[in-house]
Amino acid sequence: MTEEKAAPQPERLLLSTRREYLHALEQLIGLAQRELRILDADLFHLQLDSTRTNDLLREFLLRGRDNRLYIAVHHTEYLSNHCPRLLELLRRFSEHMFIHQTMGDATRAQDCLVLADKHHFVRRPVQAQPRAVLRLNDEMESQAIYLRFSEIWDSSVPAVAATTSGL
Repeated sequence: MTEEKAAPQPERLLLSTRREYLHALEQLIGLAQRELRILDADLFHLQLDSTRTNDLLREFLLRGRDNRLYIAVHHTEYLSNHCPRLLELLRRFSEHMFIHQTMGDATRAQDCLVLADKHHFVRRPVQAQPRAVLRLNDEMESQAIYLRFSEIWDSSVPAVAATTSGL
């Protein structure tokens, strides 16, 4: 007699601090098997250039040759001027990592989100506020977040190159 493994139950956790949001980001990077999608105004509060987070992103990209990292930002100045580790990841994994800048109506998006594999996500409804919700094993809610990200991605353009020219 074979025993079927029950699907994990969806989990919902309310977050009230930026520290909890960063912990959720790290958790999602660890859970991601194929795809990470990040929407943020400028990446300043996500600390993607910290040694810890950068190592987690590198491990994710190395886990599988089909793994992809999509990052959409409204503003690129912080990323371009203060994120050398993240830019090095982009250079090293240029075929698996993409950074776009939002255009048009997409620039009005006030929320921030990180989506892992259409199964898990963390979302702050208002970028200026620390409050967020972490959803794990929730394909239904994650599908809505995936569609939202896709709409924003479709209204964005490649923004940061893997190499610096003009030097």
